Amino acid sequence: MKADEARDAGKAAGAGLRTGTGLIRDIHGGISHGVYAVVDALAGPAARPIRVVQDTITEGVYAVTGRGLDVGSRLVGAAVAARKARSGADHASLHDGPAAHHVIAIGSGLIDDSLVGQVPSLRPTMHVRERGTRVELTREGVGAAYPEATDEIAVFLHGLVETEAAWRLSAKTRPPYADRLRADLGLTPVMVRYNTGLRVSENGRLFAGLLADLVEAWPVPVRRIALIGHSMGGLIIHSAFAQVEDDPATQWRGLVTDTITLGTPHHGSPLARGAFAATAWLGRSRHTRTAAQVMRARSGSVRDLAHGNILAADWESLDVEELVDGRTHPAPAMGILHRAVGAAWGKAHPDGGHDRLSDFLVPVTSATHAHLAGEARRFTEDDIAVVHGTHHLGLLNSEETYQHLLRWLTPATP
Repeated sequence: MKADEARDAGKAAGAGLRTGTGLIRDIHGGISHGVYAVVDALAGPAARPIRVVQDTITEGVYAVTGRGLDVGSRLVGAAVAARKARSGADHASLHDGPAAHHVIAIGSGLIDDSLVGQVPSLRPTMHVRERGTRVELTREGVGAAYPEATDEIAVFLHGLVETEAAWRLSAKTRPPYADRLRADLGLTPVMVRYNTGLRVSENGRLFAGLLADLVEAWPVPVRRIALIGHSMGGLIIHSAFAQVEDDPATQWRGLVTDTITLGTPHHGSPLARGAFAATAWLGRSRHTRTAAQVMRARSGSVRDLAHGNILAADWESLDVEELVDGRTHPAPAMGILHRAVGAAWGKAHPDGGHDRLSDFLVPVTSATHAHLAGEARRFTEDDIAVVHGTHHLGLLNSEETYQHLLRWLTPATP
């Protein structure tokens, strides 16, 4: 942990403890409210002064406790930071820690970026990683990271609250897609990490820039790029295309031959839509006020996942808590083979239906961008697949999913 990370970790922990104290206070208040409702019914107005005194004392205790935990955590973080600064040693970053980077990914993915920005050293940035370290997108940096680089690249983009480590799910029992595509097709895998709490449109813009820098720094001339995204990563891929489609100077755009999205909520996620309703419901009572504040502080990307926004124009004219589908539906990038895989918990339905068996996070209709009247579909029927007997995270490493990747990415024989 570096000095600035220790200081920011103290700030983040303090804010979290203060919020947690508020949640406990509200639960206590809700229970107390129910008890006093019974007492009022039995004793009448005589019991109300006791209730006022008790509520006042309780509010004060929780306020002092919350502030004390906040200040205490900040002081501890500052003390650790000062000690590390005095040591002069080059400490490892939390972003490279085997466990810490997962915690950072979850926090930054769920919390509004304006709040994450208050602890800048903990805020993830979009970059390429190889063998557990950041790759600088220079000729020297990329050459050192990929000494056996081929002219065909497979870029992997993870989903919400994940990191590139997600692609190694179940690696002890089955080799990851990246390793298998390298062995079977000679595709050099490139793993990307990014701040999943940013708006999808912002990450799409950053991803387009990263691809441009990657192609420029690649050790050999690039002949082919395949883009593979899990969950929200697939939206970012399509967002990048939508933001550079009209720019003929974008070199990487002409090198992409395939995109494959795995469990991507092209039409949004029911869970993300439910967050809007939950926020409104929680905001009705003073006993759930802190929970409502927490929900309102959810990240822009979680809001985007309600309908599958990929451009700023899809949401910027709407009220932040308004559950309205404002998508502009840009057409899919031309000249590229776009494919999609959805997950379904159960076995295939006899009539070919999937929805009632779908992964509850991303229904099959959303994962395959089912047809909407008057809007261009991103995939043809021949370019979609449904993997049964698995779930959203299962798509990160399943044999059936890999066979679809292999089939789609194998070059056609003349």
